[in-house]
Amino acid sequence: MNYIVKPLDSGNGEIFTDFLGNLDFSLTPHWATCFCRFYYSDCSIEEWAAKSGEANKAEALEDIRSGNMKGYLAFDGDKCIGWCSANDIARFPRLSEDVGHLIEGKRTGCTICYVIHPEYRRQGVARLLLQYAVEDFKQKGFDHLLAFPVVADTPAETHYRGSVNMYLENGFKEIGDQDNVKAMLLELK
Repeated sequence: MNYIVKPLDSGNGEIFTDFLGNLDFSLTPHWATCFCRFYYSDCSIEEWAAKSGEANKAEALEDIRSGNMKGYLAFDGDKCIGWCSANDIARFPRLSEDVGHLIEGKRTGCTICYVIHPEYRRQGVARLLLQYAVEDFKQKGFDHLLAFPVVADTPAETHYRGSVNMYLENGFKEIGDQDNVKAMLLELK
Protein backbone atom coordinates (compact mmCIF):
# COMPACT_ATOMS: atom_id res chain seq x y z
CA MET A 1 0.00 0.00 0.00
CA ASN A 2 1.59 3.21 -1.17
CA TYR A 3 -1.24 5.66 -0.54
CA ILE A 4 -0.88 9.21 0.70
CA VAL A 5 -3.15 11.30 2.91
CA LYS A 6 -3.72 15.03 2.58
CA PRO A 7 -5.75 17.35 4.79
CA LEU A 8 -8.88 18.77 3.21
CA ASP A 9 -8.36 22.41 2.18
CA SER A 10 -9.49 24.93 -0.40
CA GLY A 11 -7.05 23.48 -2.94
CA ASN A 12 -8.68 20.05 -2.94
CA GLY A 13 -12.29 20.86 -1.98
CA GLU A 14 -13.57 20.12 -5.47
CA ILE A 15 -11.66 16.83 -5.50
CA PHE A 16 -13.58 15.97 -2.31
CA THR A 17 -16.99 16.89 -3.79
CA ASP A 18 -16.18 15.09 -7.06
CA PHE A 19 -15.13 12.00 -5.11
CA LEU A 20 -18.37 11.86 -3.11
CA GLY A 21 -20.52 13.03 -6.02
CA ASN A 22 -19.36 10.21 -8.29
CA LEU A 23 -19.60 7.23 -5.93
CA ASP A 24 -22.30 4.58 -6.15
CA PHE A 25 -24.42 4.90 -3.01
CA SER A 26 -27.06 2.37 -4.10
CA LEU A 27 -26.65 0.44 -0.82
CA THR A 28 -27.22 3.65 1.18
CA PRO A 29 -28.99 6.07 -1.18
CA HIS A 30 -29.61 8.70 1.51
CA TRP A 31 -25.82 9.22 1.70
CA ALA A 32 -25.61 10.28 -1.95
CA THR A 33 -26.69 13.85 -1.18
CA CYS A 34 -24.95 14.32 2.19
CA PHE A 35 -21.48 15.57 1.18
CA CYS A 36 -20.60 14.98 4.86
CA ARG A 37 -22.79 17.86 6.05
CA PHE A 38 -25.11 15.94 8.41
CA TYR A 39 -23.01 16.38 11.56
CA TYR A 40 -22.28 20.00 10.67
CA SER A 41 -26.00 20.79 10.90
CA ASP A 42 -28.41 20.98 13.79
CA CYS A 43 -31.65 21.15 11.84
CA SER A 44 -34.43 18.62 12.39
CA ILE A 45 -34.27 15.27 10.62
CA GLU A 46 -37.21 16.39 8.47
CA GLU A 47 -35.40 19.57 7.44
CA TRP A 48 -32.25 17.56 6.77
CA ALA A 49 -34.11 15.09 4.56
CA ALA A 50 -35.51 17.99 2.50
CA LYS A 51 -32.05 19.45 1.72
CA SER A 52 -30.77 18.81 -1.77
CA GLY A 53 -27.42 17.36 -2.67
CA GLU A 54 -26.57 20.55 -4.54
CA ALA A 55 -27.25 22.64 -1.41
CA ASN A 56 -25.09 20.34 0.70
CA LYS A 57 -22.32 20.38 -1.91
CA ALA A 58 -22.37 24.19 -2.05
CA GLU A 59 -22.30 24.42 1.77
CA ALA A 60 -19.41 21.97 1.87
CA LEU A 61 -17.36 23.96 -0.62
CA GLU A 62 -18.08 27.21 1.22
CA ASP A 63 -17.11 25.70 4.59
CA ILE A 64 -13.96 24.13 3.12
CA ARG A 65 -12.89 27.50 1.68
CA SER A 66 -13.47 29.22 5.03
CA GLY A 67 -11.58 26.48 6.92
CA ASN A 68 -14.61 25.34 8.93
CA MET A 69 -14.99 21.90 7.33
CA LYS A 70 -12.04 19.62 7.92
CA GLY A 71 -10.96 16.08 7.27
CA TYR A 72 -8.53 14.01 5.27
CA LEU A 73 -8.40 12.62 1.74
CA ALA A 74 -6.53 9.46 0.76
CA PHE A 75 -4.96 9.21 -2.68
CA ASP A 76 -3.54 6.48 -4.89
CA GLY A 77 -1.38 8.66 -7.10
CA ASP A 78 -3.70 11.42 -8.29
CA LYS A 79 -6.88 9.38 -7.69
CA CYS A 80 -8.88 10.20 -4.56
CA ILE A 81 -9.77 6.87 -2.92
CA GLY A 82 -11.00 7.78 0.55
CA TRP A 83 -12.31 10.40 2.92
CA CYS A 84 -12.41 10.87 6.70
CA SER A 85 -14.48 13.67 8.22
CA ALA A 86 -12.58 14.91 11.28
CA ASN A 87 -12.76 18.18 13.16
CA ASP A 88 -12.98 19.80 16.56
CA ILE A 89 -16.08 18.26 18.17
CA ALA A 90 -17.44 21.79 18.67
CA ARG A 91 -17.77 22.06 14.86
CA PHE A 92 -20.25 19.15 14.85
CA PRO A 93 -23.38 20.65 16.42
CA ARG A 94 -25.32 17.43 15.91
CA LEU A 95 -22.87 15.74 18.31
CA SER A 96 -21.37 18.40 20.56
CA GLU A 97 -24.33 18.82 22.92
CA ASP A 98 -24.44 15.09 23.65
CA VAL A 99 -20.76 14.64 24.45
CA GLY A 100 -20.00 17.40 26.96
CA HIS A 101 -19.87 14.88 29.77
CA LEU A 102 -17.33 12.80 27.81
CA ILE A 103 -14.84 15.54 26.99
CA GLU A 104 -14.66 17.30 30.38
CA GLY A 105 -14.08 20.72 28.83
CA LYS A 106 -10.90 19.63 27.04
CA ARG A 107 -9.99 20.36 23.44
CA THR A 108 -11.41 17.33 21.67
CA GLY A 109 -11.32 16.23 18.07
CA CYS A 110 -13.66 13.73 16.45
CA THR A 111 -13.55 11.43 13.46
CA ILE A 112 -17.10 10.77 12.38
CA CYS A 113 -17.31 9.53 8.79
CA TYR A 114 -15.21 7.39 6.46
CA VAL A 115 -15.99 6.86 2.80
CA ILE A 116 -13.70 4.53 0.86
CA HIS A 117 -13.89 3.94 -2.89
CA PRO A 118 -15.29 0.41 -3.49
CA GLU A 119 -12.15 -0.73 -5.34
CA TYR A 120 -10.03 0.14 -2.27
CA ARG A 121 -12.12 -1.27 0.57
CA ARG A 122 -10.55 -3.82 2.92
CA GLN A 123 -7.06 -2.51 2.05
CA GLY A 124 -6.43 -0.47 5.19
CA VAL A 125 -7.38 2.94 3.77
CA ALA A 126 -9.67 3.85 6.69
CA ARG A 127 -6.95 2.78 9.14
CA LEU A 128 -4.43 4.94 7.28
CA LEU A 129 -6.80 7.92 7.46
CA LEU A 130 -7.31 7.34 11.19
CA GLN A 131 -3.56 7.11 11.85
CA TYR A 132 -3.05 10.39 10.00
CA ALA A 133 -5.88 12.00 12.01
CA VAL A 134 -4.39 10.84 15.32
CA GLU A 135 -1.01 12.34 14.48
CA ASP A 136 -2.53 15.55 13.12
CA PHE A 137 -4.73 16.14 16.19
CA LYS A 138 -1.73 15.45 18.45
CA GLN A 139 0.39 17.92 16.50
CA LYS A 140 -2.35 20.56 16.78
CA GLY A 141 -2.43 20.22 20.58
CA PHE A 142 -5.76 18.48 21.07
CA ASP A 143 -6.31 16.66 24.38
CA HIS A 144 -8.68 13.93 23.17
CA LEU A 145 -9.90 12.29 20.01
CA LEU A 146 -13.42 10.80 20.02
CA ALA A 147 -15.05 8.30 17.69
CA PHE A 148 -18.46 6.66 17.62
CA PRO A 149 -18.35 3.41 15.64
CA VAL A 150 -21.61 1.58 15.06
CA VAL A 151 -21.74 -2.09 15.98
CA ALA A 152 -24.56 -3.64 13.99
CA ASP A 153 -25.27 -6.74 11.97
CA THR A 154 -25.26 -4.89 8.65
CA PRO A 155 -22.93 -4.96 5.63
CA ALA A 156 -19.46 -3.56 6.35
CA GLU A 157 -20.04 -0.90 3.66
CA THR A 158 -22.66 0.70 5.92
CA HIS A 159 -20.25 1.11 8.85
CA TYR A 160 -19.25 4.61 7.83
CA ARG A 161 -17.91 5.51 11.28
CA GLY A 162 -15.15 2.89 11.13
CA SER A 163 -14.74 -0.33 13.07
CA VAL A 164 -14.20 -0.77 16.78
CA ASN A 165 -11.04 -2.77 15.98
CA MET A 166 -9.37 0.03 14.03
CA TYR A 167 -9.86 2.34 17.01
CA LEU A 168 -8.61 -0.23 19.52
CA GLU A 169 -5.52 -0.81 17.32
CA ASN A 170 -4.77 2.92 17.63
CA GLY A 171 -5.06 3.03 21.42
CA PHE A 172 -8.67 4.19 21.80
CA LYS A 173 -10.56 3.00 24.88
CA GLU A 174 -14.27 2.27 25.01
CA ILE A 175 -15.87 4.77 27.37
CA GLY A 176 -19.54 4.08 26.78
CA ASP A 177 -22.19 2.70 24.51
CA GLN A 178 -25.78 3.37 23.66
CA ASP A 179 -27.91 1.25 21.40
CA ASN A 180 -25.47 0.08 18.68
CA VAL A 181 -22.98 2.94 19.09
CA LYS A 182 -19.72 2.72 21.02
CA ALA A 183 -18.05 5.85 22.39
CA MET A 184 -14.28 5.53 21.93
CA LEU A 185 -11.73 7.98 23.35
CA LEU A 186 -8.02 8.42 22.75
CA GLU A 187 -5.98 10.53 25.15
CA LEU A 188 -3.57 12.59 23.06
CA LYS A 189 -1.57 14.19 25.89
